[in-house]
Amino acid sequence: MIDILKTKFLLLLRKPAGFIIITIIICTFAYILGLGQQSKMPIAVYSDLDQEQTEAFLLELKEIPEIDFTLYDEEEAIEMVKDGNTDVAVHLMEKKFELIISPSYLDAALLKNQLNRIYGEFTQQQAIIEAYDDNPSINVEEIIESADAQPSFQIQYLNFSNDGDFVWNPKLHSLFGFTLFMVIYTVANGVAHIVMERRTFIWDRLRISAIGKTEVYLANVIYCFLIGYLQVVLVLSIFYVGGVDFYGGFGKTLLVVIPYLLCIVALAFFIASVAGTSGRFNAYISVLAVPLAMLGGAYWPLEIVSSKAILALSYVSPITYGLDLLNGVTIHSSSMNELVQPLGVLLFMTIIFMGIGINVMEKKEQL
Repeated sequence: MIDILKTKFLLLLRKPAGFIIITIIICTFAYILGLGQQSKMPIAVYSDLDQEQTEAFLLELKEIPEIDFTLYDEEEAIEMVKDGNTDVAVHLMEKKFELIISPSYLDAALLKNQLNRIYGEFTQQQAIIEAYDDNPSINVEEIIESADAQPSFQIQYLNFSNDGDFVWNPKLHSLFGFTLFMVIYTVANGVAHIVMERRTFIWDRLRISAIGKTEVYLANVIYCFLIGYLQVVLVLSIFYVGGVDFYGGFGKTLLVVIPYLLCIVALAFFIASVAGTSGRFNAYISVLAVPLAMLGGAYWPLEIVSSKAILALSYVSPITYGLDLLNGVTIHSSSMNELVQPLGVLLFMTIIFMGIGINVMEKKEQL
């Protein structure tokens, strides 16, 4: 088995072009779509609050990254949306806010969730200040800090469904999404060699030698997994060194991506068993990879999708659960116990795909 692995890695070193090209594509697209967005999106703000409250609220709004909130008069703000100078205008009121949105703006749900959180914190602080304003012996700042540290209610973000509020980081989403998508092709390239070796009777020669059939399968599975894992580690490390914030979960991302890669290896084996030839295998991978990425949320977060049909289909995509794991250990700071669901689903898919794939390969060989 070790000799097979050594041979395959030597072949990779001789022809590393495919591996290098896919790695460059991942880094390029992740940077362009997520990390290369330097300019902030302008959003107009007009307010019914007094000047002091408006200024305090604007300070809170400016904490939202990649968005530039600017105060305007009501007519001017609405006119800017009509003229297309901005996609959104925010109307600040005493106990609520309104969004005036252009038809082309697709991130309304994301912005609304961010504003709801900030509005809740701000109104709570204002209520505390008003309640204790007449009592100078009480330190209002200490009460506010205590309320922030121990709130009377907790907001929990669930990222395994489309219900409730959610947290979204466009930079990490682009990085994770394209990494999980493009690594499919890297793993598929490894499995394609298996299809070709079986067609050219190389496996028959291996079985004549002292190497057992189980060792041959295991060596190929390990090789396909390792080249995919090496690529993921390389890409994530590049962006981590480049200053991308993984919310303290960089090490965990390298751990939770393992079940996803095992699932992709198993899926590739299953497709190889059905395809039979390398040409058909490459065609099937090309046809399946893009829909799996779209349904799995690699291009956009599933939380903003309203179609029940698409959300139902997303459960068959391994990328859905891969993103749940990566977002869980970074943005949501989830423990491993909270990630049992996507972990279990990926391992279940791995067992099913690998079991069917190897059985079909063996039956075809006996015919």
